[in-house]
Amino acid sequence: MPAIWFFDLDNTLHNASHAIFGGMDERINQWIIQHLHVDAAEADRIRRVHWKRYGATLIGLVRHHGVDGLKYLEDTHRFDPRPLMRFERGLARKLVPLPGRKVLLTNAPSIYSRQVMAELDLARRFHAHVAIDHMKVFGQFAPKPSKRMLRQLVARHRIKPHQAVLVEDAVANLKAARAIGMRTVLVRGFTRSATRSRGYVPAHSAHQSGRASCVDCCVHSVAHLRAKTWLLKQPTIR
Repeated sequence: MPAIWFFDLDNTLHNASHAIFGGMDERINQWIIQHLHVDAAEADRIRRVHWKRYGATLIGLVRHHGVDGLKYLEDTHRFDPRPLMRFERGLARKLVPLPGRKVLLTNAPSIYSRQVMAELDLARRFHAHVAIDHMKVFGQFAPKPSKRMLRQLVARHRIKPHQAVLVEDAVANLKAARAIGMRTVLVRGFTRSATRSRGYVPAHSAHQSGRASCVDCCVHSVAHLRAKTWLLKQPTIR
């Protein structure tokens, strides 16, 4: 059985597509307008390009525009997400019986993710909390899908990659995890709901209509993981 479950946060443990992502995109755009002195259209383009290329807008802003990464994260994520949250009730009760340790692994900053985890009643039930402000390799931000960061992470927890499972909605991140030998679970429910209700998928999440080769197991909700653990008993074959 897995020694550690690494859980993504947005659109994995709760429905960030419902209201949070739209407001977050607007805050990021406004921050770019103010600090890079560009118009609204250019700010939106910069945000999308950097997210698509690096998996986090933060990385592109730091590398190409010399911004203070921690200041950017604090400015754009200082809000109360609780009134905007939608999530499955009783989630903590359903996740606790999963065998193995549980670690949050999110490309969101801790200023935001700690509030969300507290509202989900999962903060004290997870063994560790790894946010983007903690994901650094050689002193540089290295969020998902960085393979180097993932290797460093499993080594820090003193396990082999095949003893870890990444649970997430973004196929690109699962592909990186699978490449280093981790097992993978794709959570489809929230991104599928966004596609059906509004005809698009938020830039923060990846939608997969079929099952990608990097995915060991698919679930509609993390609440269904207990019924799928038998699929993850064998080490990943590479």
